[in-house]
Amino acid sequence: RQASSSKQGHVLIKVGAIAILVNYLDDKGELLTTIPPVRTEMLKLKRRGCAHFDGDQSEDGSVDFSFCLDWTFEEVDAYIRRLFPKVFEYLDSVKVGDVKGKATDNGASEWVLISKENRRLSVAPEPFPTGKHLERYKGRSNAPLQQTNIFIGESLINSS
Repeated sequence: RQASSSKQGHVLIKVGAIAILVNYLDDKGELLTTIPPVRTEMLKLKRRGCAHFDGDQSEDGSVDFSFCLDWTFEEVDAYIRRLFPKVFEYLDSVKVGDVKGKATDNGASEWVLISKENRRLSVAPEPFPTGKHLERYKGRSNAPLQQTNIFIGESLINSS
């Protein structure tokens, strides 16, 4: 069933999986590995509350696993935080007083959008990803739903 909307950009885009890859970035914001997680790793991420697959229900039933092309960075950030509330609660608690990866550090978001192209991960060049960026980096437009992914990267958690 298609959602009807008077706004052209308000089209909902569905993806097969959304994952937040904690500890995939070093303190410079560069990837520690360029190999994308395989299915078993994605299932581990799901068990830890760091991944969702199409058809999942969010913890409180309030989050649809689709996004809009016309979303601003603020809307994308709020969406990612709603999808992974426990992850961000934890990250916010361990980063208190530590500006590594925070917006005050380099003027960019505290998380990054990760591109997966040619079976390799790389940090997307957009410091404030919007709905159009999510659509660009989710995978081929003609790919089956289960082959579309959005990867979000988080920097190393400083445990000291």
